[in-house]
Amino acid sequence: MYNKQKKYKILIIDDDKVFLETMCTILKMEGFDVHDAETAESGYEAMVNIRPSLVMLDINLPDKNGFDVLISIKNSKNFSEIPVVLITADTAVLVDEAFEKGADDCFFKPINPKEIISRINRILDEYEN
Repeated sequence: MYNKQKKYKILIIDDDKVFLETMCTILKMEGFDVHDAETAESGYEAMVNIRPSLVMLDINLPDKNGFDVLISIKNSKNFSEIPVVLITADTAVLVDEAFEKGADDCFFKPINPKEIISRINRILDEYEN
C-alpha cells in the first residue's frame, strides 16, 4: 500500500482553477507533494523541473489536446514510465481510447475524493512494485 513515509509528487495539469484548487487541497491532506499547471506547455516545464511520480492530465487543455500530451509523455524517453491519469468532464470521451493511448486510469468530473485517492494509491503501488 502507499508508503506515507515516501513523499510522492503529483502534477495536475488542468485549466479549471476550482478543480485544481480542490484537488491540490485533497491530495496535500493525504500527504502528497502536489504541483499544478494550467496548460500543456507549463505542465511539460513542471515535469522537467519536478519529475512527478504521477500526472493527472485534463483532456481539454487550452493550448493542446490532452490525448496528444499523453502520447508525448508516453513516447518520451524521460517520462514514459510516469503513470498518467486522464481527467475530464466530457462523458463522451472513450475510455478505451484513453487506455490504448497509454493512460493508466481515467476519471470523470466531478470526482469522488475517496475513490480518486484509492485509485492513485493503487497506481503508485503498481509502479513501485
